[in-house]
Amino acid sequence: MPVKPIKYLPARLVVIIACLLAPGCKHSTENPDHSRFVEQVSYVIDSMLNSGHMDDVPYYLDSAYATLSNPSYHDLWMKYNHRTNHYTFYQRNIPLARANLDSMFLSLKGREKIYADDYASTLYRQGEVNMADKQYSQAYNSFFNGKQFVQKHLDTCYYGKFSSKLGVIAYRQGKYLEAIPYFKEALSEYQHCQPASPKDFNNLFLLPQADLNSIALCFEKANQPDSAINYYQKALQFINAALLKFPHKKQFAEIATGVVYGNLGGVYAKKGNVDSAEYYLKKNIRINDQPGNAVEDAQTSKLKLIRLYLGINRFREANDLLAQLGSDLDTKRGKGIINDAIWQQWLQLKWHYLDKTGDLPGAYHYSQRYYQLKDSLDEVNTGLKEADLDAGIKDAGQQYQIALLHKNNQLKTSYLLAAIIFSVLTILILFLLWKNLRRSYKNVKELTTLNRQVEEKNRETQETLKALEQSHQDNTRIMKVVAHDLRNPVGAITSLCELMLQENHHSNEDRSMLEMIRSAGQSAIHLISDLLHYTVQYELKKEPVELNELMHYCVDMMQLRATEKQQRIQLQTTHIMISINREKIWRVFSNLLSNAIKFSPGNTLIRITTTTAPDHVVVAVSDQGIGIPDEMKSKIFDLFTEAKRPGTGGERPYGMGLAIAKQISEAHGGSIWFESSPGEGTTFYVKLPLN
Repeated sequence: MPVKPIKYLPARLVVIIACLLAPGCKHSTENPDHSRFVEQVSYVIDSMLNSGHMDDVPYYLDSAYATLSNPSYHDLWMKYNHRTNHYTFYQRNIPLARANLDSMFLSLKGREKIYADDYASTLYRQGEVNMADKQYSQAYNSFFNGKQFVQKHLDTCYYGKFSSKLGVIAYRQGKYLEAIPYFKEALSEYQHCQPASPKDFNNLFLLPQADLNSIALCFEKANQPDSAINYYQKALQFINAALLKFPHKKQFAEIATGVVYGNLGGVYAKKGNVDSAEYYLKKNIRINDQPGNAVEDAQTSKLKLIRLYLGINRFREANDLLAQLGSDLDTKRGKGIINDAIWQQWLQLKWHYLDKTGDLPGAYHYSQRYYQLKDSLDEVNTGLKEADLDAGIKDAGQQYQIALLHKNNQLKTSYLLAAIIFSVLTILILFLLWKNLRRSYKNVKELTTLNRQVEEKNRETQETLKALEQSHQDNTRIMKVVAHDLRNPVGAITSLCELMLQENHHSNEDRSMLEMIRSAGQSAIHLISDLLHYTVQYELKKEPVELNELMHYCVDMMQLRATEKQQRIQLQTTHIMISINREKIWRVFSNLLSNAIKFSPGNTLIRITTTTAPDHVVVAVSDQGIGIPDEMKSKIFDLFTEAKRPGTGGERPYGMGLAIAKQISEAHGGSIWFESSPGEGTTFYVKLPLN
């Protein structure tokens, strides 16, 4: 959100708001870091820097943290990090910067691996302080050591900012083309961030767009304007794409876009394309000259635009911009890291303007001021290009190579030991193979003899199996005859009992005996029917059958039994023609529906549903009964299975119905299976082909 140019939120108010919003401000051992508090403090500091109140940053930090009663190690680290940044880049007080840098290290002492990200950032900050102190070899070592620490303890995503900083060192030395590979390496390393940390704004948005901009700057400085324009356009495309992931960073994206516009304007100015240069520079100024945005960047674009106007003799416009920018600098609006450099360029342009417009005394005055400031700034920057960075790089590289050699020696020792062990084992294995080979010659003869004996036994077994198969067929035929012959007399006995029970002169005791005989006879008939059906070898005679009609017939036949137990049968079927043996498939569903009634308590629902597919239909019979115990599930389709239990009404089980249903289903080219939970019910599924 926008920030007023000369005002910022009081520290105590920010802390109160942060504590109201953040659970970290409560005394919680589960989340000791006050992330919301730190975020709000960082936001206010950024606002202060953008609005020219950088001198108040240390006092604000002290007052804000005074309200935080239980700061974590990370909270304190953030405080010292802000102070180090302030004294390094804004007040140029290197002793105070180093003192706060020491506090950053101290707050993490013994906790480097726990706060690995903070420790890596501390090494990064150390490199920046060393650069500001013109200790360039030490700066290189700090960045190099930081990258090594990251490689051991953090994700590849964190490599990028260290690679980028090495590129900055080369850039500041004027080695523009040598700096580009560092920035490209950083861009490649940032790509590893996306799968690991999709919300990492710095590594996925802020830093990559800065490196694209830096590559373009390197090409611009190396007098390759077309390549520079290409990378500036890539930076704009990246910002637009990244904004979709970070919509809450719209202001940052706007500022970053303005920076790229300003740089594009500068390149077009160097190419002599006045219209494009003016267009992009004005777009930059409209964006970043707003309160809360990058005012310093807008001031830099004003310098470029003044230089452009002076080059084409548009003096009035140049003078207006000079006056506007001079007023900004006098009031310290946008004062920051590059303020002195902007003053220097303004003095130079003011001198040139007065010289071109004929005011020679005024031009001489501003030229003197320009050279005084230039000498002062040159003294500050003395030694950068002459710094023995190559020696620092070489020293860091040698340390890295020594560490690699040490690791290689350890690996070689391990490999040698492994080779010795492998050789001993190889010799031992060869000896055992030789010994076993000798034994094998002796065993071959024995195995040959045993093989002949096994073959003989196999022939005998085959003959035995044939005899057993013949015996089984004979038994089946006998069982069929017995079952058929028993059916008639037992049926006659049952019919006689039915007739006698219709007479009224029998005593209660006689009627009870007759009912028992009738019940036993009916049970015997059911058993004989099951046995007879199972033993018959099916020669299926199929015919087109309307499945819905068949299912309704089954339900009608079983409705009386269900009504006796106060059960409801719900039928939801599909009108579909299927080629089946009507009587046998009816028997399958009758058995399943009979079991559902038998093993379900009263006042429950039995559902029958069908599901069709292009080549088959599945009929499901579901109940809310007692279910099938796990130990019985593997046995229920066996003939004469032991998995038999009485029904919920005391009904007697025979254990043959499901075996017959399975045989009939498979004879039709289908299958049957079930799903059951003890105490919750059972669902049987019958799958039948449609062709």
